[in-house]
Amino acid sequence: MTARRHVHDHDSGEGLISVEEARDRILASIAVLPPVQLPLRESHGCVLAEDVTAADDIPPFTSSAMDGFAVRARDVAASTPDRPTALTIAGEVTMGHRPEVAVPAGGAVRVPTGGVMPEGSDCVVPIENCLVEEQRVLVFQASEPGRYVRPEGEDARPGDVLVPAGRRLLAPDLGLLATAGRGSVWVHPRPHVAIFSTGDELVEAGTPASAGQVPDANSVTLSSAIRETGAHPLQPSIIPDDPKSLRDGIRSVAGVADVLVASGGVSVGELDPVRGAFVDSGDVDFYGVAMQPGMPQAFGVVGGKPFFGLPGNPVSVFVSFEVFVRPALLKMMGRRSLFRPEVTARLETDIAGPREKTQFAGVRVRKDGDEWTAASTGPRQSNLMSTASRANGLAIIPAGLPGLRAGDRCTVMPFREIED
Repeated sequence: MTARRHVHDHDSGEGLISVEEARDRILASIAVLPPVQLPLRESHGCVLAEDVTAADDIPPFTSSAMDGFAVRARDVAASTPDRPTALTIAGEVTMGHRPEVAVPAGGAVRVPTGGVMPEGSDCVVPIENCLVEEQRVLVFQASEPGRYVRPEGEDARPGDVLVPAGRRLLAPDLGLLATAGRGSVWVHPRPHVAIFSTGDELVEAGTPASAGQVPDANSVTLSSAIRETGAHPLQPSIIPDDPKSLRDGIRSVAGVADVLVASGGVSVGELDPVRGAFVDSGDVDFYGVAMQPGMPQAFGVVGGKPFFGLPGNPVSVFVSFEVFVRPALLKMMGRRSLFRPEVTARLETDIAGPREKTQFAGVRVRKDGDEWTAASTGPRQSNLMSTASRANGLAIIPAGLPGLRAGDRCTVMPFREIED
């Protein structure tokens, strides 16, 4: 009698958990990295862990907003192009120094942009409205007190919050902190991510491959995607189909890695190294997610570090990273917005998929007048990386639909800049 074998339907969602449940499980286990103190130049893109307040007035002194002459407004109140006021030049302000001269009645002091306003002055007449004649200056325009003057404390007063905790530090924030005299700040650091590509068939990209071998594209994809989040990828490792080698590789990065990511080896094959290394340890959960591509997933905490086990096919790796790993890395860095913005687009092509799974399909999305449109970039096979390379977004077709037709509206998650 011939034994009957159960045939698995890869389009079925039976026994699988939803994308949302899988992501919630993962994010519930992710903690924000504790703050570290970094120099300003190294903190760009990090999330501030403290309110930074002003210790002093910003700016710390009253200065000129123009190149010209510091004067008393009442002395030039009657100045016109036809009847200029003649003032005696009493001296000059030097940048970076306190003025050594004050403005007397009927006098003027030459001052550069940013120079300290000398005592006795209350406004500045721009140089283009003046004519210098030896030791005097003719002023052709009236002015009022405060004209072209930057007051002390105009930007901030002592105790004012300059940048609040939770802000992702970008160029204007760092410029403000530098203006306030801060040389370093407490931030949530960028995680260091260890990358393992598993498979006896893998060789380093750029190395000649023999028959049956393929370049390791997954580690290149993951390294690049990790950098885009602001995290630091460690030097990737190619791991043979041997559970012990994977465990050894993880131990080798225990002191430097904050996150562990492996691709391949999470299915049910006898040689799958991730399953072999952790299936009996209780540290890692293996589950199927009702999504295409990227159904087999693994997640757990190994040695106190989050561990992601991703599928082996390259498109599955990319999609899995976008859906699960990227939000987790952003949470570790203290980011509040964990998911990419989404748009609603009108499809220009049909997209077919498994009815019982959420499908993430590569599309080219663009703005057409007042609406977004999206067109498929190729078949849904998870080994066709060219479909992801041609795409700038992922169309999300929810479970329960066999696909969408041209003209239907669809949620799209752009993952790179949308160009016309």
